[in-house]
Amino acid sequence: MTTTTSAGTSPLAAMLADRPMSRLQVLAVAISVALNALDGFDVLAITFAAPGIAKDWGIGPAQLGVALSSGLVGMALGSLFIAPFGDRHGRRPLILLCLALMAGGMALTATATGLVSLCFWRVVTGLGIGGMVATINAVAAEFANERRRDFSVAVMTIGYPIGGLIGGFAVADLVEPYGWQSVFVVGAIATAAFIPIVWFKLPESLEFLSRLGTPEAQAQIDDLLDRMGHPRLDGRLAPPSDKARGGSFQELLGSRFRKLSLMLVAAYFLHIVTFYFFSGWLPKLMSDLGFTTPDAIRTSALMSLGGVIGGSALGWAAPRFGLVRLVILSMIGTTVTFVVFGMFSSLVALQATAFVAGACVFGGIVGLYALLARAFPPELRVTGTGLAIGVGRAGAIVGPLVGGFLIAAGLRIPLAIAIIGTAALGAALILAFLPRSPGTAAKKA
Repeated sequence: MTTTTSAGTSPLAAMLADRPMSRLQVLAVAISVALNALDGFDVLAITFAAPGIAKDWGIGPAQLGVALSSGLVGMALGSLFIAPFGDRHGRRPLILLCLALMAGGMALTATATGLVSLCFWRVVTGLGIGGMVATINAVAAEFANERRRDFSVAVMTIGYPIGGLIGGFAVADLVEPYGWQSVFVVGAIATAAFIPIVWFKLPESLEFLSRLGTPEAQAQIDDLLDRMGHPRLDGRLAPPSDKARGGSFQELLGSRFRKLSLMLVAAYFLHIVTFYFFSGWLPKLMSDLGFTTPDAIRTSALMSLGGVIGGSALGWAAPRFGLVRLVILSMIGTTVTFVVFGMFSSLVALQATAFVAGACVFGGIVGLYALLARAFPPELRVTGTGLAIGVGRAGAIVGPLVGGFLIAAGLRIPLAIAIIGTAALGAALILAFLPRSPGTAAKKA
């Protein structure tokens, strides 16, 4: 068995692409969904706790913006510098490491007594989340067959708002009686509970094993194919090559992938600005408008519910109507909903708009993750996704910070939301000119 075909796809992947997904493959995708749900809760935990932190410590919008962005700094670093180990040492070991970082960071965030210690532990949590997101994106793509790949990545991606939705409703009634620390305690327990699940239930990716070229890897592949009910392939793996060690940023930014990589990074950056501003500031904005903390958290949870529905719908519709086309429409919808959000004053209208905004924002994110999963070959998949997410996370940092400074400067909340919303329109314009080569992303879209 050779390492790759002329098209850049391993014979193993080519065989799996045309066969129905086994129960084990479905389980691996389901675990990736659950892991992304943990990421969603762990990221949004600081937004659920933000009103209580501001009240307890007497900090203003600018300082709160720093707190909201600190975890995102860790996520950017994790995506850039931890995620590449998934291409070099395997998807499964990296996921376990990231879970340990996330659980420890969440637990110790609950012990923070000031802004510095809070930000430090949020960075630690973010390191784990950043490495995790890029890796599970590859897991969902590599365990799916060709027909279900975009949908599997979409379902994995909407795990994020599912985590925000369930977590938001779960902690909404805990914050006032038990304090903002209860949010992080719940997150730490939930994250730690997944370590044994991944250890015992999530196998290593066949795509990764096929690049190792060792007898041990061959034995693992044969065992996994037996468990999946798929036939073994004749022949042996090729000897280890440079591809077995994973790709590098230098290769990603070389002539073959440079334009595609930079355009995906730029689109991700601009769109993620809108998501993290809105999700990060929504509970506080609702509180400032006179609504109770539980109402504010539930509004944020409804945004996550919109994300679940919108992301699922995009994943289902992409093969029928074109992935890039639907992502562009989602981004335009994001700008529109941000502009109209500040025009309402009733709780029902604000919650309905937050729901629609969640559907549009997360539809765009789902599409970007699906493009990332298709854009790079297996030996570059986690590194390439990590590059796009890591550099793009600067947008996640910029969104809450800029929002905090705009509001602190006295800008009216509706105007601040509308200004941030225009970033999604810029992302849509970039995707309109996405190149058709060298990867398969645009071809499949």
